[in-house]
Amino acid sequence: MAQRKLLSQQKSRLTKEAQDKKRDTEEAMRQLTSLTPEPPEWLDNTATEEWHRIHPLLEELPVANLDLMLVSTYCQAYSDYINATRRMNESDAIIETERGTKLNQNHTIKRDALSQLNSIAPKLGLTVESRLKILEPKQEVKNDKPIFDIFGMDNDDDE
Repeated sequence: MAQRKLLSQQKSRLTKEAQDKKRDTEEAMRQLTSLTPEPPEWLDNTATEEWHRIHPLLEELPVANLDLMLVSTYCQAYSDYINATRRMNESDAIIETERGTKLNQNHTIKRDALSQLNSIAPKLGLTVESRLKILEPKQEVKNDKPIFDIFGMDNDDDE
């Protein structure tokens, strides 16, 4: 999902009307209710610590209270990953059962949590790549075609 660039980051030439519309949209975005500094009570201790770690950083990005679900899900997925890793360090990756061997369930928890983290982080601007997309200047397309070819006209002096 491509993120929209702020008007101040636009390198292309926009019409006055397009600039005004973009400026109004950005102003409306700034008026959204900010994300609360206090984490939701349903987060466990590790997720709460992650909330406190990333909240000041999220204030620099256009994240609002409307994003509460995404931020809290990110923090809980982070916690699930960390806690599953800790539990795996205390046991083997392969577990012996009465029916044979099976993969430690914490491996599945880690894999699913990592998948969630990788899905949510770019939506919140938490990856380098997602932030670079916001700041990346638009490349101007150089068109070497003559104006006559662009509009499908003949370059005849005879009219």
